[in-house]
Amino acid sequence: MLKKFIFPTLIFLFLAPSFAYAVDFSISDVKIDAYLQENGDIDVNERHTYIFDGKFNGITREIFPKKGAEISGFMANEGETSLKVEKEGELYKVHRSGKDETIQVDLYTIKNGMEKYADITEFYWPFFDDRNEADYGKMTIAIHPPQPADGI
Repeated sequence: MLKKFIFPTLIFLFLAPSFAYAVDFSISDVKIDAYLQENGDIDVNERHTYIFDGKFNGITREIFPKKGAEISGFMANEGETSLKVEKEGELYKVHRSGKDETIQVDLYTIKNGMEKYADITEFYWPFFDDRNEADYGKMTIAIHPPQPADGI
């Protein structure tokens, strides 16, 4: 009886998939500059500083556009180097491998990101919400209007 139990258990142990361990990382600094355009689009430059402890294959950024808006021209750069990007639904996968290092990645354009009315224009954009699981250190978000406002 003991042999019947040990043999299937050993087969299971050899055939079971190995476990992948998560990479330890932190996002120490995020700087977002949103440049509002006259046509309702927003040019966004996001710079994320990642600190990795161990091997990594890239980063992900999930962006959920509000109704009527879309993300266009999502590119990832590290300095002057363009990085490969794959999109799966609202998830962008930026390919960049390494080990035990700090990297800065610049990330896009929001099409139809503003609501324009006769007397005002409204810009509301959830850069991050409760769906984002990563913790962020220092975060700065700056909104730049298309032209300076007078009389404020």
